[in-house]
Amino acid sequence: MSSDSATRRRVSDRNIAFMRDLERRFQRATGLRNRAVYKIYYCEIHRAPILTLGLNPGGNPSHMNSNGRTMKSGFVACASARYHENGRHDLLDCEWKENHGLREILAPLLGGDPKRIRDEVVKTNVAFRRSAKKADIDIVAAIGEAEPFLAEIIAHVKPVLILLTGVPILDFLKRHATRFEQIGRTQKARAINQVVFAAARARLRRTSRVTLVVQVAHASRFAWTYKRYNVAQRTFNLLETSTNAGAISK
Repeated sequence: MSSDSATRRRVSDRNIAFMRDLERRFQRATGLRNRAVYKIYYCEIHRAPILTLGLNPGGNPSHMNSNGRTMKSGFVACASARYHENGRHDLLDCEWKENHGLREILAPLLGGDPKRIRDEVVKTNVAFRRSAKKADIDIVAAIGEAEPFLAEIIAHVKPVLILLTGVPILDFLKRHATRFEQIGRTQKARAINQVVFAAARARLRRTSRVTLVVQVAHASRFAWTYKRYNVAQRTFNLLETSTNAGAISK
């Protein structure tokens, strides 16, 4: 094994140890015992320039197997039943409608190469409790129980950009930033009653890092808004004005 390979392996081992410990503590804190009822991980949690956050994991818990990887119908819902070892990444290795939409916005931010998602994008949600519909759970309570664990994930990833897909930007900032400054006006498509673009620069609680936070519409239903409202280019333009822009624009 080369020295570079050995170093990557050690880093991955540390990431997976972090993930395993965080999941165990989340289980103890919530009483949720298996991945049929929650989902935290869509890839290895590693340092990356982009962290994308949805609202909560989809799927009816009664239709899921306990490992969270497959549904009882046999449908593959997750790329890994463990900790996404060996670079497994749901955004590239699982064919959900939401993933197709996320690739449409992420690939342009990564030089047009979706394969870079594997190394440069981490995904999770602001709530980890699974539901078929938001109304099926107390979503505010679910966000609250996940909040300290998400803060740890953000600190571990150290993103340059946090991309919120369907998550209200002010709700996120009030929980995870000590200070923030909104950039421009929030743009809403009134015909679909969805925010299609909102942005802020925020100093995050756990790290004190200044990070660009952008809200877009949810990828599973409204990915068409990304092109119509030039979301990727607008996000990239904001990143270019950031001192950390080089972390993404290679």
